[in-house]
Amino acid sequence: MKKRVKIQWFVYALVFALFLYIGYKVPYCHDEWRWGTDARFQLMKRGFAGYNGRYLGNLLAVLITRSVMAKTLVIAVGVVWLFHVMYKNIYFKEEKKTKENLFLLLSCAFLILSLPATLFQQSYGWPAAFVNFFPPVFLFLIYYNWTEWIYCGYQKTPLWKTFLVIPAGISVQLFSEHVTIFVLLYAVWVAVYTLVRYRKLPVIQVNFLWSSILGAYFMFSNGSYTKAATGTGYKKISFNGMPEQFISKIWYHLLINNWVLNVILAGILLFLIIKRGKKNFLTAEMSVVFCGFSVYSVFHKVYPQWVFDSNEMLNNGINTILAILFFANVLLCIWNVVDKNERISMCILYLSSGAVAAPLLAANPIGARCFYISYIFQALVVLKLLRYLVIRYKTDLFYPVLAMGVIVCILAVIYIRIFLAIGQVNDYRSQLIQAGIEQNQKEIVLPILPYSEYCWQTVPPTEEWEKDFKDFYHIPQDVTLRFE
Repeated sequence: MKKRVKIQWFVYALVFALFLYIGYKVPYCHDEWRWGTDARFQLMKRGFAGYNGRYLGNLLAVLITRSVMAKTLVIAVGVVWLFHVMYKNIYFKEEKKTKENLFLLLSCAFLILSLPATLFQQSYGWPAAFVNFFPPVFLFLIYYNWTEWIYCGYQKTPLWKTFLVIPAGISVQLFSEHVTIFVLLYAVWVAVYTLVRYRKLPVIQVNFLWSSILGAYFMFSNGSYTKAATGTGYKKISFNGMPEQFISKIWYHLLINNWVLNVILAGILLFLIIKRGKKNFLTAEMSVVFCGFSVYSVFHKVYPQWVFDSNEMLNNGINTILAILFFANVLLCIWNVVDKNERISMCILYLSSGAVAAPLLAANPIGARCFYISYIFQALVVLKLLRYLVIRYKTDLFYPVLAMGVIVCILAVIYIRIFLAIGQVNDYRSQLIQAGIEQNQKEIVLPILPYSEYCWQTVPPTEEWEKDFKDFYHIPQDVTLRFE
């Protein structure tokens, strides 16, 4: 037991150290420039009235823009917390399962690190997005872990969880709108499912239901959503463009872009199909879909310019059909090849990755950051499947553990090198700004940061953002900035 705990905390420490470094080096960008101004601080004093209902996310945004240490710790602690919550969902409690747990722990670390670049950029590489789209993920998964027993057999809940779920239920609702809607619907689903299956309704579910309703009320009572519905605010809610949103954006970020996840998921499910030994039309169809879509995901990553048709809408439509086929077949395969006690929770979690994206159909603007929670749900399904394989097919895990450990270390070294380069140039940029201000220069030439695909916009895209950039770095507004 002690050996297992030591190994676990050593891996935790490595992940924490990596994201402590990333959090320290990731530059302030885009929204942080505006959050660092006095105008946003005054907005906080007014309770963010008319701005949005992301109250906790906004408070964190104010905090991280006023302290580099706060930015560093929020990112590092947040990632390790999520890492812990995901691992708690899949680990073996038996003391003899040390190698199995180490394999699952390293696999969890790998999936947290192997995000597509676009998703990495808008989560770990964009602090202001991180504080809005990251915290609700682990807050929801805490409740999911505490109530997952409903899918396999009734269990009693400790009293402390029954009460602690109340602040968690309110807090999870105050970060991002589509997650708020999903969490509320999931709370209703859990209560109804438990009531129908067990003829009981545990207090923990009642507490989470009313607290999530209260949190959702706090969020959507903000006047900004009336402006969004009427099209007069920065954010817009419109049902007119839903088909185009569904075809052109949702399925790309939900599935096609997650090529690493797709390949691993397809590989596991193909292995289970082969081990099952049944040869019929259904297994052949699933095999074709898994092989075809995983290969296409990789090819699309390597050569994104390739298209099915020059008509953009038609090409997006074909991509959407392929993604839906893959999504449906994953659910179908899990339901057919996984044991009853395991398959319900896996299917619910995979369905949730799509359901949480549904409110985005009517939202604008949206980006890859909105799909971080969907990626984590799908990653957790992969981890559950790996756990299922470990249980069902006994094998020596020495080489899988070794391979996964090496892969995680290589990824860590790659990210350290990326953010070392970003940090060096960003520090040099700060020196140039300071020197330019002290010397009263009328023009300051600043270098463009390297590896721009791993951090959000670090060059002001418009004159309005350039004004915020100057305010954030205390540059006089009459000074000309040039980035090269």
